[in-house]
Amino acid sequence: MNKLNNNFKLYEFFIGLTVTIMITCDTLVYKTFDFYSVKITASGIIFSLCYLLSAITTEVYGYKKAVRIIWIVVVCQSFFVILVNICSVIQFNNNQIAETYKLLFGDFWRVMIGTWISVPASYFVNSYIISKLKIYFRGRLFLIRYMISAMIAQAVLLITAYPISLSSKYSIIELINIILSTWTYKVIMSTILLPVGILLAKQVKKIENIDIFDHNISYNPMKVFSRKMTNENNTTY
Repeated sequence: MNKLNNNFKLYEFFIGLTVTIMITCDTLVYKTFDFYSVKITASGIIFSLCYLLSAITTEVYGYKKAVRIIWIVVVCQSFFVILVNICSVIQFNNNQIAETYKLLFGDFWRVMIGTWISVPASYFVNSYIISKLKIYFRGRLFLIRYMISAMIAQAVLLITAYPISLSSKYSIIELINIILSTWTYKVIMSTILLPVGILLAKQVKKIENIDIFDHNISYNPMKVFSRKMTNENNTTY
């Protein structure tokens, strides 16, 4: 039985949840928690959930459908950031609330630029590693595949996104501190979320009655919406 072209029960749910979490991260990008000399962004705390969802969607639905979610996230984030940025800059009444919005989101366009670069780069890396290692390990050792992909992909995200989105708010030293501390936190959170990821991936596979292996597919992210047949192999429970 081939369900590759059929509707899935939870795929749209994962799309909506991922977009919601990403937009929440955008809103909280300037918020930091200070622990003595260590700064951790609120978005960095929440963002670990996105990599958990990305790992699960790639594990269950395969690279192609996981990358489709990435492009949807980028488009939705762009609209969100543009609208918030425009509304915060245009001031008809110079009241305190309007000035606060302008102060906070006047440079919000930086987040959009960071999104265009960092989100595709980090998520493509994450999905690619999960997909390739799943084939290499023959579907086993999800915990190792999840941790390797999370550590590398989150490093890609922080190195590409934070210098763009936070450079106007923090000094170079503070920015380096934020990147290092946030990456460390993300690795710790990935470890904590690992049992959740293992359980969810197993349950979603059972609910969807499928498990995709990306044998001999094109990993070109620009072709994930193509209707051309691929060589995805699936195991039906």
